[in-house]
Amino acid sequence: MYSPNVMEKTYLLRLESNDLGQILDGLRVRVESWRNTADYFASGHNANDSFVIEECSGEREARQIANFYSRIVRNLERQFEEQNGKPLNEERELYLQGKADGQGNMVLRILNEWQRLKKMTGPRLRARLEILKDEICDD
Repeated sequence: MYSPNVMEKTYLLRLESNDLGQILDGLRVRVESWRNTADYFASGHNANDSFVIEECSGEREARQIANFYSRIVRNLERQFEEQNGKPLNEERELYLQGKADGQGNMVLRILNEWQRLKKMTGPRLRARLEILKDEICDD
């Protein structure tokens, strides 16, 4: 299962738009299935007879998995929108890859300091987050 504390290798893939659409459709089905599973665990009944409840330990795990798939969908949609109608040159590909790596690194730093961060408020929290962020500039 997905572990947010593990730094994963990032890949740059080239897909035709129809292939990307098919992948997105499949991932959206997974999101819906896991959300329905979480709802089942929360309510105790299956409001939608057209899906099979996924195997997991309960509502919390089902929501985490649904969020995991949702994050992938949002990432793919964002990349599609960034590239739509614009052919990518090698420099742009490297830029987008570096930006994604920096965002992933910030997420890991926040997760590693989560216990400390959630005790902070206002200006202290903002100052600490500023220290954790990567310097990613959009030129």
